[in-house]
Amino acid sequence: MENRVLIEVTNDSEHLFVFDGDWLRAGEWKSDRCQSIPPNSTTVLEFESSHARGVAGIAWWVDSDRRDVYLSIAFANPRLEQAKFVCYAGLPPHDLKAELDLAPKAIKDAEVALDGHGCAWVTKGVGNLVAVKVVVFPQLEHYVPRVAPPPPVAADSAAANSTNPAASPAASPAASPAASPAASSTARSSDCTELVSTNGTDRPGAAGTLAEQEAEDNDRAMEAMKGVWVKSRPKDAWDGLSRGFKAAGIGVVAGIGNVFAQTAVGYHQGGGLGSLRGAGTGLIQGAAIAVGGAGCGVAQVVRGFANTPEAFRSRRDHRVWDQELGQWVDIDLTSLEAQVNAEGSDDEGEEVTISTGDVADMEYYDLLKVSPSATPAEVKKAYYREARQCHPDKNPGDEDAKVKFQKLAAAYQVLSDPSTRKKYDRDGKEGIQEVQHKMDPSVFFSLLFGSEKFLPWTGELYVAMKTDQLTKHFEREGDDLTGEEAVQHGEEVDKSLRRRQLRREVRCACHLREKLDRFVNQRDKPGFQEQIRREAVELATCQFGPDLLLTLGEIYQSRAGLYLTDELVGRFSITKRKASIQHWGLTMRHSLNFYQNCAASLMRVKKVHDAVRSASSNSRSTGSDGEEVEPERSTSEQQQEQQRLADEALCQALDEALPKFLQTAWALVVTDIDHTIKEVGRKLLKDKSACWQIRIRRAQGLLLIGQIFVEEGEKAQRAPGSQNSQIISSEAAKALLQEALEASVRERSSARD
Repeated sequence: MENRVLIEVTNDSEHLFVFDGDWLRAGEWKSDRCQSIPPNSTTVLEFESSHARGVAGIAWWVDSDRRDVYLSIAFANPRLEQAKFVCYAGLPPHDLKAELDLAPKAIKDAEVALDGHGCAWVTKGVGNLVAVKVVVFPQLEHYVPRVAPPPPVAADSAAANSTNPAASPAASPAASPAASPAASSTARSSDCTELVSTNGTDRPGAAGTLAEQEAEDNDRAMEAMKGVWVKSRPKDAWDGLSRGFKAAGIGVVAGIGNVFAQTAVGYHQGGGLGSLRGAGTGLIQGAAIAVGGAGCGVAQVVRGFANTPEAFRSRRDHRVWDQELGQWVDIDLTSLEAQVNAEGSDDEGEEVTISTGDVADMEYYDLLKVSPSATPAEVKKAYYREARQCHPDKNPGDEDAKVKFQKLAAAYQVLSDPSTRKKYDRDGKEGIQEVQHKMDPSVFFSLLFGSEKFLPWTGELYVAMKTDQLTKHFEREGDDLTGEEAVQHGEEVDKSLRRRQLRREVRCACHLREKLDRFVNQRDKPGFQEQIRREAVELATCQFGPDLLLTLGEIYQSRAGLYLTDELVGRFSITKRKASIQHWGLTMRHSLNFYQNCAASLMRVKKVHDAVRSASSNSRSTGSDGEEVEPERSTSEQQQEQQRLADEALCQALDEALPKFLQTAWALVVTDIDHTIKEVGRKLLKDKSACWQIRIRRAQGLLLIGQIFVEEGEKAQRAPGSQNSQIISSEAAKALLQEALEASVRERSSARD
């Protein structure tokens, strides 16, 4: 016996609806799947199933003109349950797939006209055949994707800050004495409290002040404990087991270590008898530590199992786990984009120098084709644009291009640093004669791995961000910092690095969203494929371009395939398991490649170390080893010959090691991109600011991008003269490093202000 659903759609609007997508949980189409729904006419849609589950599914159409008016239906006619039906015209529902379970029951002859649905329907028959008549209203709303507000104008705000620092709402109270009367009052109260606590407790109010301090300390301690408890919360049973075994293992290892430590201490203090006492004490303390670790492990396992139901519901609702908050959260890419735009540049804590008047010399600005009022981000973007056109690799044998490339590097070195730019604006080149060199990590790694073209796709590499933060940290350590201040500064550095990584992921997700717009919202698949293929061909021409394309393409395909199988096949299906295994295998392959290159690099380091030792021993040798020395060859000449041979051996060891070091750095970049694009995919495909149909089309478009990137990457690798990241000669490695270093070294003026 068949279960059928027959839907008669009367379209009273002026829109021609064309088929856009479907998902059938059970059953199949009986009518033409791809038929359109013309305006001012009636169309019949029919589904059937002979399975025990009956027939159920969703389908949707869009208008053929602007593709922003939707017609969405969800229906179910199971064997043992009552039928369900819901329809939306105009705006799509937020989650059409969820509507399949939330749809109202189909009651015979009951008319349904819900607010905001743009249509009405009546069920004419129930049972094995469910017949529904739908009327689409003449006036329908157009779907408009949510967009983030535009970022603040950096030039205007910076100019305002440069003329009136106290006018900035983000100015620190410490930097602006009149920022807030309450803040000043608090500061004076703190100063008074410090005097009371150091000078004695016999003053009026001293006891109350000490009690308040003790209460504040207790509150801070409780907040810290609460933070540790929240951040250590396991997201599900598997995570709880992992954390539990880890905690128990640490407890056992610490307990055993304590036994040996106490035994050694006892032996030094009391000999053999002391060692026995120490061993006994160590056993008691070690057992307590091990039991404590086991208790923590059991607690984590219990917490993991307790959180499993919530984890199951959250994954079904497309939430993601936030370890910092210790809870499942929704992703709203539009809100994240607005937050990133409001925060502005990644160069936190750096002075922003923007000229508002005349400058002494325009040569460097003219080279980069920017105005003196350009922001640091605009200067960097202009340098990338101009340097690409005259890069030595793209202009072999062209001396003019090489000279221009060097001049561009010099201009960027000056204008990218706030202090040298300020002196250049004031005094011209004369103000920056005495300089000290400083490397820009982001430019160095971008030019080394050709990632400046890939910057919108991959963001600033984590190794570049980490190097930049460490450089700033070491510069700060040159100041007189107390131990507590140094620890606090280190925590600020880690927090700043996490924020930069988050901004990187959000920007990459927004870039992908904009690239996918032609496919997702405009439904122009041929034009979209042509556009992406053109860009992939251009990306393949840069340093490590084919390898980067292959890496990105594989990850895009993996993430999109994982999402599509989860949504359209089933979370617990064999297809989903296969997709998960393939994704895990890709991540493991990247990680294993990195570890193998690290091991090989360590072997190269050992060879270089041996060569250095050999060179050092030869330099200390006197040549008087008992052998007869020819009159025409003095001992000094023998020493020089030995030193020359040792230096040659050292240079050879370095030449052999350099390509492997570069391959290891590349493997690190690949693992970084793997982790980052994984988070980018989550933010793009689980974005709750977009409806379910849009997220499905994003995944389909992302799959297309991945396929095109892999095709063009493989084609570029097969091309004659292509450079493989796994096969790099020492000469090529040295050339890459030299070009990247020359272009990334900043010149920081040490002349007078």
